[in-house]
Amino acid sequence: MKTCVFAGTFDPVTTGHEDMIIRCAKMYDKVVVAIGKNGEKLPFFTLEERVEILKSAFKDYKNVEIATFDGMLIDFMKERNIKINVRGLRNERDYTYETEMACYNQDYYPELITVYLPTPKNLTYVSSSAVRKIIAIGADVSEYIPSGAVKVVKEIIKSKKMGKQKP
Repeated sequence: MKTCVFAGTFDPVTTGHEDMIIRCAKMYDKVVVAIGKNGEKLPFFTLEERVEILKSAFKDYKNVEIATFDGMLIDFMKERNIKINVRGLRNERDYTYETEMACYNQDYYPELITVYLPTPKNLTYVSSSAVRKIIAIGADVSEYIPSGAVKVVKEIIKSKKMGKQKP
């Protein structure tokens, strides 16, 4: 069975991520969407909220698993014996960064294969950081997040604005 990982912080998941995950689900028997705990970033959505959002967005995809990891992605991949890491490329900056990471990752996990998928041109401007800015000004983000996650995202945003964090 061919399994791949598509990893990120997904804060929040966007339509760009959705496109990548759906394409991976068509190409691989199993897609592990790995949500990283990044100590360098202060996320808007908690890890638990991001898991809930992603599970909601991909509930109809039987070959998509939502998982979390702490530490290095290659350690997570080694533990699960996954050798394919799929990365999305929106632009030249992404290519440069992802190529550097692929080289480092291969040093520590020689069996690793990094697969690049270009983002469709209509989604190249969509990013989690831009979506967080839209949330911050109180505008509707429905256009930029997977339709299956809109309800959950709006509920979480509403609870945060009311000062009520989900347990």
